[in-house]
Amino acid sequence: MLKKAVQTIFDFFFPPLCAYCRSFLEKETIFCDQCRSIIVPVVSSTLFVTETKKIKVFAISDYKDPVRFLILTKKYSDIVSSRQLGQLIWDMTYLKNVSFDFIVPIPLHWTRFAKRGFNQAHEMAKRIARNSGKPALQVLKRSKKTKFQSTLKKAMREQNLKNSFVVVQKYAEHIQGKHILIVDDLLTTGATVRCAARELYKLKPASITLAVACRVV
Repeated sequence: MLKKAVQTIFDFFFPPLCAYCRSFLEKETIFCDQCRSIIVPVVSSTLFVTETKKIKVFAISDYKDPVRFLILTKKYSDIVSSRQLGQLIWDMTYLKNVSFDFIVPIPLHWTRFAKRGFNQAHEMAKRIARNSGKPALQVLKRSKKTKFQSTLKKAMREQNLKNSFVVVQKYAEHIQGKHILIVDDLLTTGATVRCAARELYKLKPASITLAVACRVV
């Protein structure tokens, strides 16, 4: 009863707001009904990692607001938006019906992590882990600092990421024969995910699936 009373007082002084338009909400949710209604769902797609290996991709929407807005808030160290993206993926995609054993977020290089203070993909993965009951493991790490993908032409993006991911060895033995879910915020050309997935495929997982907040269609 005390907990409920405290929550009531908190909600009175700090009422929930829509994460996009900032209008007041009658209940605790991420977007108001109007903002949620403009999200256009996208169907699952397939990303080829090699000529013989491909992964299924689940996304909330195209790279448009209001979901796009939450992705961009990472520039302002907004960790709450990252957790909201993870929740939206769980609520608004088919992911809850997919079988997976581990969740692997796309890592940041330590210099970018230090500047931002968190990894958006990891925060998303932790929220999906909480909903699914499956562990989020930082199986991959960035072995070198690369240029921002958004500054490069499509043809240069995979070259920029060449040899930039390595497997953290203490997790290597857990991957073989398991179903892996990779999590990232945005899929554009797919270069980042392909490079990461190739490293994971060396460990012979049963399958790899990708969940992102947005993908460019």
